[in-house]
Amino acid sequence: MLKKELFSICTFYAISPIHAGSGAATATVDLPIQRERHTNWPHIQASGVKGALRDHYRAFAGEKHKDTINFIFGSDKGNDQNQAGSDEDHPGAISISDAKLLAFPMRSNIAPFVWVTCPSVLKRLKNDLDFAKFPSFPDVPPVSKETAFSLSGNFSGQIVLEDAVVTVPSVNTQFKLPEGFPTLERLLFISDEMFDYCVSSCTEIQTQIKIDSKTGTAADGALRYQELLPADTLMYSIIYYSQSSGLNEIQANTIQSHIEDVIKDFIQIGGDETLGRGICKISWIKSTSNSKGGAK
Repeated sequence: MLKKELFSICTFYAISPIHAGSGAATATVDLPIQRERHTNWPHIQASGVKGALRDHYRAFAGEKHKDTINFIFGSDKGNDQNQAGSDEDHPGAISISDAKLLAFPMRSNIAPFVWVTCPSVLKRLKNDLDFAKFPSFPDVPPVSKETAFSLSGNFSGQIVLEDAVVTVPSVNTQFKLPEGFPTLERLLFISDEMFDYCVSSCTEIQTQIKIDSKTGTAADGALRYQELLPADTLMYSIIYYSQSSGLNEIQANTIQSHIEDVIKDFIQIGGDETLGRGICKISWIKSTSNSKGGAK
């Protein structure tokens, strides 16, 4: 019997700044965001993405679907034991990847901001699309540190990115993000080195204080600096409807459609929900089922 695999891509477009904290202070930032070890790029760990999707599902699925939450996301005795009607531990029907960075917003002289991406980011996206059986795109051209290409938007010449300058030649790259991804009107393709500067030095840093109610001034030791992914950041996560949990093709398609019907429009992810942090517009991109040789 042929085995079938089913995937979705969930994109997260930040409406407000996101704080997915790492819990460990670095340098002068008391509350840094999560970053990949090998690239130091911001990301949101899969556990945080899964928790946000689960919390959204719990809030909006409706009473008649409450008993399906543990089947979809796995057992969670702390919150959903009664709803699932079982004390047994079991894996969920879906697997969720880290939310990976695709485009980062940067202050610029040609507009309030532009988005930037780089060869390594698009190569990673290409690999993810191949893995998830999505249509891919041609290899992107190489780019030097001082040069950038306009992937969307009609502009050229010298462009300021925060405190750096890149030169955009009058070349039409004919590149578009795959169908279903959010449209970015001003997307620049920059070098890996310049991208590293952008995501390492140009995240948002906010100062937080606690006011002493008696004195009306900042309480001793209450000053701290929090790092945030800025609004308009674009990330994505791969959702895999796993057959390791015993799903057949019909069940996988049903769960995929059900999740995308319940978890839609906007979602909150990361910390500081009461401060309006982490509001993201989400969209789902489906791949078609693809047969894979081998006995089930």
